[in-house]
Amino acid sequence: MSHDGSHVDTQPPAHADLPIFEGIFSTEEGDRRLASDDFGHLVHRVPSAVLSPRSVDDVVRVVQYARQHGLTVAPRGQGHSTSGQAQVEGGIVVHLTSLNAITAIHADCVEVEAGALWSTLLQATLAQGLTPPVLTDFTGLSIGGVLSVGGIGGTSYRYGPIVDNVLALEVVTGEGKLETCSPQQQPDLFHNVLAGLGQCGMIVKATLRLVPAPTHARVFHLFYPHVGAMLHDQRLLMRDGRFDYLLGYIIPTPQGTWGYMLEGTIFYTSSAQHPDNAQLLAHLGFIAGIEQVEDMTYLTFANRVVLQVDGLKAQGAWDQQHPWFDVFVPDSKIEPFVSEALAEISPIDFGLMPILLYGLDSASFRAPLLPAPAEGTFFLFDILRSLAPSSGTLAQAIEHNRQLYERSRALGATCYPIGTLNLTPADWQAHFGPQWVGLQRAKQRFDPDDILTPGQNIFPRQK
Repeated sequence: MSHDGSHVDTQPPAHADLPIFEGIFSTEEGDRRLASDDFGHLVHRVPSAVLSPRSVDDVVRVVQYARQHGLTVAPRGQGHSTSGQAQVEGGIVVHLTSLNAITAIHADCVEVEAGALWSTLLQATLAQGLTPPVLTDFTGLSIGGVLSVGGIGGTSYRYGPIVDNVLALEVVTGEGKLETCSPQQQPDLFHNVLAGLGQCGMIVKATLRLVPAPTHARVFHLFYPHVGAMLHDQRLLMRDGRFDYLLGYIIPTPQGTWGYMLEGTIFYTSSAQHPDNAQLLAHLGFIAGIEQVEDMTYLTFANRVVLQVDGLKAQGAWDQQHPWFDVFVPDSKIEPFVSEALAEISPIDFGLMPILLYGLDSASFRAPLLPAPAEGTFFLFDILRSLAPSSGTLAQAIEHNRQLYERSRALGATCYPIGTLNLTPADWQAHFGPQWVGLQRAKQRFDPDDILTPGQNIFPRQK
């Protein structure tokens, strides 16, 4: 029995009139059980079948079949959602990891299928001396999954979210049509699919911007006495741009308190002059004498969280419940909001994952369906909780997320929709604001029977 009361049926509904698939259409309980779970381990909605497509044509066929038979359907990449967003009760899950080819690398862009991992993509582009300008910190995620929500990394303060570095998409709409879209070709579809949470179409292929890649990274870990001091330096570094990558950490300490660390990274090429540490650290207010500095290859830096995840998996933290909380908070409100939130969370009971603060600039946020606060500077505040199922704190964590969301929204914050908030349709309407009417129209046009990705609860189907 799951958090929301679902369970795995031993006898799934029969599927009549199935088309011929090149890939595997499975109604086996093991495959369905896998598709009824995600990284959050909080919600379990059981599909009637799982498709592992071998071609884009398979995706087209399954969407047409689902529409014909009144079934819901949703894409699944690495299953890294935290609250059942890519699950479908009684419908069909399309496991896109089997569509993972990197089809072409050009001087300024790469064409890649949606199921490929960012780590795989990066390894291929680095062989050509190129890199995406923004990467997620955990490169073990799929291309399509990240593009469906937005994509934030430590270089986003300079280059914006990943969705603002996409040149074109191939999409299977809710009508079961394969469409190519870009800012110039079918822009309405393009802008309602990027960060569109799977409501208008399944991304099956993307063309992503590339820039020249460095060979190395020098990583500085700078420690601070309190969150205000860290935020002061993070703002300064965003303004002067001396670091290529910036990320603030709030970490439980062995003493049962909160610790504050700023990670600043400069990228360089090994054949060129190495970075000047004194210049990079000038006029900063970190605690002197305990800073840490390390050089590594750019590839090692980009994939460092993958290694950390391997450690979390070994400790069992990856199998724990993850009621994450993620909002974009205006700069003028971030320090008191964070301080209040920290006072309500015990570092002892928090788990093994950190709290993150990404500084961002609204001028670099252009995707209509990834709304940013009105202020020019804002912060993504991520509470990455990891709870043992036996801890008894899940209900309190989910309720605390809701309280924080209400308080942050009153301060002008917007939601980054990867966490556990259980948003209602009314919440979603408020979230999308002026873009809501356009999204409604796009939904009616590209998914007229409301079959796509119901787990987001944006457009509940009529019973």
